[in-house]
Formats: sequence, structure tokens, C-alpha cells
Amino acid sequence: MIQMILMQANNQSDWLSWIYFIIFIMIMQFYANKIQVQIWMGEISKALNKLERYANDATNKFVEEASKYGRSKEDVKKMVERIKGFFLIGPVTLDPAGAIKRLEHLLDEYRDYMNKYMDELSPKASGWKKSNLRDQLAGVLALDTIFRIVRHYFILGKRTQNLIYIAQIQMLLPEILRIARAYWRASEAFRRGVPIGDSIGPLVALKLIGDKETFELAENIIGAWTDVEGRKVLVIKAKGPGSEVGKPGLAIEKAIEDRNGDFARVIMIDAASKLEGEKTAEIAEGVGAAIGDPGPEKYRIEEVTTKYGIPLDAIVIKEDPLDAITAMREEIAKAADEVIERVRLLIRTRTDPGDYVIVAGIGNTIGVGNRLEVVS
Repeated sequence: MIQMILMQANNQSDWLSWIYFIIFIMIMQFYANKIQVQIWMGEISKALNKLERYANDATNKFVEEASKYGRSKEDVKKMVERIKGFFLIGPVTLDPAGAIKRLEHLLDEYRDYMNKYMDELSPKASGWKKSNLRDQLAGVLALDTIFRIVRHYFILGKRTQNLIYIAQIQMLLPEILRIARAYWRASEAFRRGVPIGDSIGPLVALKLIGDKETFELAENIIGAWTDVEGRKVLVIKAKGPGSEVGKPGLAIEKAIEDRNGDFARVIMIDAASKLEGEKTAEIAEGVGAAIGDPGPEKYRIEEVTTKYGIPLDAIVIKEDPLDAITAMREEIAKAADEVIERVRLLIRTRTDPGDYVIVAGIGNTIGVGNRLEVVS
């Protein structure tokens, strides 16, 4: 009899456990999304604090550096706060006719605005130092923009408790933080004026120029004539050692028009984004204008080479997009010599002795001079 009573009690206990378990599951289903949102909000809040530290640190480093050239730290800080949020509105493209010219005009206005701003902010800095400070400031503005966007979605998600807003930003957090770290590190590279990953094109051009005399071809673009495999080669790069990319499209167009199209080939060298799994500094060859340009420079190159039927070759050095804005890695720098060998091979096999060829080293020339000085 006692055993039967105990068995009934155990059965009742089991049933109660199941009922409690089912009630718990129902409650969890009802509140699961809210709990998940709170967990994600905590992760975003931590990331937001880190982004704010990156932005503040980059700003402080810029203020410290810029204040060495004619203005107090307080003045520089006020001017930086004033320009935060600066933007460029792209041209209308519903009617594409003339869109490239309108875009070029806006890009010129943007560049002129920033250059004049640097004249005001650091009046005693040299020309190349101002360009370095200008691009260091660009990194500060990029970090500020990243912080503002993440903060926007954080506040919006917190206010609405909308799972979609929160999930989107939470899933992108690792990549957002990786990009922000790169801009933060880039700030130091531009402060010191050392070559960055994107400087590999100008570095190749410098090695080809050697100690040859250079001359100005276009705005912030220099050229030099040299002999490669018995061909007359015009080597083009941005004017260094400041942070400049210049207008290589305009320079190539001018050089070709000056000789009425008498060039056998145009070879362009630039950094390119690598795919995950590919080795950093892997070299690839192709056809086309190798230039990471918003449009105007690439358009000029394609137009003038098409006009005269000049073959357009591309050699790219693959790297992580974030390597392009930070101090140049050793393996990227070492790739320059192999690129030169590929240029020589292209010239030797695709042109005839006595031909004229253009070789353009595309990219930011920070830390890369214009010619190799001869030391006696």
C-alpha cells in the first residue's frame, strides 16, 4: 500500500515537472527575442565605446601633430570639431551625359577645400607635410563617421527594441571594428610620413626612374624618361614624398596627345584588393586601367588609349584593402622588384626596340620620393 502511494506521488511529481518545464519554455519563447536583443545591445555598447576611443585617440594625435605648425592645440581642436561631418554630394546621374565632368568638378572642389583648410590649420607646415596632415585628418573624419553610424543604429535599436536594426549592426561588428582599427593605425603612418600599402605603384615607378631627371606632367604628377630593353619609356608617378595621388589620367592623356598617340603601350601598376585565402603581395596581370579612381582619371585613360588604339596593360599587387591605408608591409615592398621584372618582360615581348612606352605607378606616394639620388 505504501509503495502504491509513493508511486502515485512520484507520478504527480513527474507531471508537475513537465508542466513547469512547458511553462518555462512558453515564457522563454515569449521573451527570447527581448533577451537576445539585450545581449546584442551589450555587445554593441562595448564596441561603441571602443570606436569612440579610436576616434578620440586619432583626433588627439592629429591635434598634437598639427599644433606644431603655427596654431595652438585649442585652435586646432576647434577647427577639427568644425570640419567633422564634412561631406561630398555626388552629381546627378539620372541623366548620365556629362556626369564624369561634374564629378571631376566636385572632386576638385573637395580637394581645394581641404587644401585651403590645411593652409589655415597649419600655416607653417611645408607643402608635403600639409598633404600628410590632410590625409591624417581624413582618417579622423572616417573614424568619426563610423562612430556616428554605429551610434545611430544603437540608439535607434534601443529606442524601438527592433530586432532587425540590432541584428544588422551586431553581425557587422567584427568587420566594422577591423576597419576602424585600420584607420586608427593609418593615422600613425600618415603622421610619420611612411609609405603605405597603396604606395607600391609609386615605389615601382621610383625604382624605374632611378636617378633620371624628372619634370611635372600634370597636377602633382611627375614623369621621367628612361631606357628599358631598348625602348623609350616615360615613367609616371605622383609627386612625393607627401601624401598625393595627383591626376595620373590627365598626365597620361597629355603625354599621349603631345606625341599624337605615338606610344606602343601603356602599362599601369597599382595595388588591388586580394580575396581571402590569397597571399599578400601576390602579383597578377590583366588588361585595362588599373586605378582605384572614382571615375574621371580612369575615364581619361580609357578615352585617350581607345582614341589612338594603344594597348592598355595592368599589373596589380594584391593586398588586403586595409593594408592599403596602413604602413607598408615588408612582403609588399619586396614585391616591387618582381613587378619591375614583369614590366621588363611585357616591354620586351609586346613592343619593338625604339618604341615609346608609358609606365604609370598609380597610388598614394607618401614616403616615396621622386628620384634616387646618386651618392658619390
